[in-house]
Amino acid sequence: MTALFNPLKAGQMALDHRIVLAPMSRYRCTKQMAPDTLTADYYSQRASKGGLVITEATHINPEGTPVWNIYEAIREGGGEAPGIWTDDQTDAFRAVVDAIHAKGAYASCQLQHCGRVAQDDIKDHPLVKGSRLPIGPVSSSAVPIAVTDEEGNQYNWDQPSAPPRALDVSEIARVYEDYAHAARNAIKAGYDFVEIHAGHGYLVNQFLCDSVNKRTDEYGGSIANRCRFLFELVAKLVDTVGLDRIAVRLSPTFKEHIRYFGVSDSNPEALYSTAIEGLNDFPLAYLLLTEPRASGLSAPAENDPAHSEPLSSVRFRKIYKGTLIAAGGFTPQTAARAIEEGHYDLIAFGRWFLSNPDLPERIRQGSPLNVYDRDKFYTNGADGYTDYPNEGGTIGVAGKYPVMEQHKIGKTLSHS
Repeated sequence: MTALFNPLKAGQMALDHRIVLAPMSRYRCTKQMAPDTLTADYYSQRASKGGLVITEATHINPEGTPVWNIYEAIREGGGEAPGIWTDDQTDAFRAVVDAIHAKGAYASCQLQHCGRVAQDDIKDHPLVKGSRLPIGPVSSSAVPIAVTDEEGNQYNWDQPSAPPRALDVSEIARVYEDYAHAARNAIKAGYDFVEIHAGHGYLVNQFLCDSVNKRTDEYGGSIANRCRFLFELVAKLVDTVGLDRIAVRLSPTFKEHIRYFGVSDSNPEALYSTAIEGLNDFPLAYLLLTEPRASGLSAPAENDPAHSEPLSSVRFRKIYKGTLIAAGGFTPQTAARAIEEGHYDLIAFGRWFLSNPDLPERIRQGSPLNVYDRDKFYTNGADGYTDYPNEGGTIGVAGKYPVMEQHKIGKTLSHS
């Protein structure tokens, strides 16, 4: 595991280890779509000296925010996704960032606009109702999310999705400004970095990929045109908050069985090579790539197929010149190997960090890991959130969750 604990100096970051907290939606925010003291506790528990914490996807405006009751557990428990377009939301995030900084870690705010995944139900939310804020769904083109099962469930939630309208060219500058406003708020809240979520089937991804983008103007057609939205957005935010403070997340997909909200491209190799090559022109803090090997939520931790899928996004290491982070299906052993072999600079953990607030130290010591409870990923309250124990017993509820030896997680991971 030595490779995971080699220091790294990259831009404004002086990191003591290579283990990153991946951004994960947790839906524990208040009715004002703002974090609370429990949120601050959660991130503080997972922050460590010289580490990087990327907080959950945070929405830039109501237009890009999914309906707050997308999951039954959320409707019953009352959880919310966060936004950062209001002063109250910004002030609430300051407490979260202060808690992260108090542990000696860096904080990055992932900004999200969901595009056609967002729905117009948000207009009835008490924070939005009666306002003149923009309402979705919108996208690069008026292409709806395809039905994926017999019950008409378009995106593994229990509500149908409405067809989006295409953003007019005149509206794109307004969307950029909404991102800029959110980025300014993030910096005001104390964040070190702002990450643009440009993957997982959300708005930027909907501009990149030709399964959705059917435009015939300067934002559609050729790969260069479809990358225009991403590059202009990055340039806008670099101008807004300064050098080395902007990051990007991409999710290249090369397999038919892995598509995020139905978004795909006919030539992903050329598309993502062009996008990533173009990002070299910007002074990014980092580029986060998703390894496309996510499995169904029902897979057990000990033999989740994602743990044994080969790496595919690693092919972009030869293209990207800056700090490169990977996320998706890593075990401690395979993460260390990916660093040691020079494929990535940092590895972001989601599920295992969710269930192990002291994950870096557990990996360092080779200690057993708490096994995550999938049923509590998206709900409300401390259960499945801040009650996972650290090894010392000073955090969470000792003995509440089963543990697993690290060497039993997954299988040997090959590279492709």
